[in-house]
Amino acid sequence: MVETVHHLILHVVFILFTILVFQMVMSESDSGTKGFPVKFFLMNFAILVFTMTFPVVYSSGYVYDFKVIPIILAFIYGGKRVGVSTFFAMLVIGFFTHHVWIFLLVNYAIYGVLLVPLSRWYRKLTWKNKVLLISVFYLFIPVTRSLYLLQNNEVGQLPLVASSTLIIWITLILTMYLIENRLEQTRIKKELMKAEKFNVVSQLAASVAHEIRNPMTTVRGFMQLLQRETLTNQQKSFIDISIQELDHAQDVINQYLSLAKPQTEDYEVFSLTDTMNESVDVMSTYAVMNSIQIYRNIENDLMIKGIKIEMKQVLLNLLKNAIEAVKENGEITAAATVHKDGRIMILIQDNGSGMSPEQLKVLGRPYYSTKEKGTGLGLTFCYQIVKRLKGEIEVESERGVGTTFRIFLPGNV
Repeated sequence: MVETVHHLILHVVFILFTILVFQMVMSESDSGTKGFPVKFFLMNFAILVFTMTFPVVYSSGYVYDFKVIPIILAFIYGGKRVGVSTFFAMLVIGFFTHHVWIFLLVNYAIYGVLLVPLSRWYRKLTWKNKVLLISVFYLFIPVTRSLYLLQNNEVGQLPLVASSTLIIWITLILTMYLIENRLEQTRIKKELMKAEKFNVVSQLAASVAHEIRNPMTTVRGFMQLLQRETLTNQQKSFIDISIQELDHAQDVINQYLSLAKPQTEDYEVFSLTDTMNESVDVMSTYAVMNSIQIYRNIENDLMIKGIKIEMKQVLLNLLKNAIEAVKENGEITAAATVHKDGRIMILIQDNGSGMSPEQLKVLGRPYYSTKEKGTGLGLTFCYQIVKRLKGEIEVESERGVGTTFRIFLPGNV
């Protein structure tokens, strides 16, 4: 019994060592929200080869190993593609080792089917809930094995089942912790890099705004003086339009200046429903000019806390981007609802040209734009405002299909 436990601990050392080696060779670009690439599959494959080639074979031919760990890791971190690839790799290895191949096929096919939906829930959970979810799933395996042993009067193997279950479970939690810790470090590093870029933009916005506002104020003053002169009605209308555009430019400059000096003390509760309707109304004319239809599905009485003019600018930016991405006779959906988790969800969806995965990764960075003459500061502003409201932006896009922006904001204000 003691020698068997020592053999299992050797597997633990190999698995943890393989995880650490994988993290050493994994670059930051290898990690993402949709899982790992080939390197992650190779890590799981190496673990499978070792643990299935040198299993613990107890009396009556029962085999104890750690193949469940790479299978679970493959599905919850690598996604369906890596999970299925690891499953087939396990079947190939099992064909050349001392495993009952039909049992591998049936049992782990069931586990794979269960892990596919579990992996979707897993990514949304906190660390404690992740541990709880995977622990419950894993314990299902030794419980069923114990029931099978009891039914076949193999009571003598129950102590080994208990000890191996504990060792495998601890190893599984440790591997999850190592991977989660690396992902968190990568996420924090990316956030710091993004914050640094935002800081550069903030400083630039502050300096440019101060330099531009003074001559604009002077121009506006002279325009007002010209209004006192004897002018034709057409000339007066031109001056009025010029003053209105100068005021609009001043508002835009003030909004970009807020990147450098957030005015969180001016936050107030306002109607998101009214703000969205106003934004859609403003952009409807621009959409009609391009033969585009905007459909709205905005719930009543949606309230958020923030600065109304900033939220309106965010919506106008996203709607304008959607219109410019859509060809003629396109469709745009503007919706706002209460999400099932209690947050308010804003949706801006178009059926335009879409974006590639590479473009999605850098979306929102300062000075990055998919437009030929774009500056990228519009989306930078949007991301900064939503972050300041303690919300988040999710973007889904596919070439030739369209793009969907989802903004999640705290509810119950």
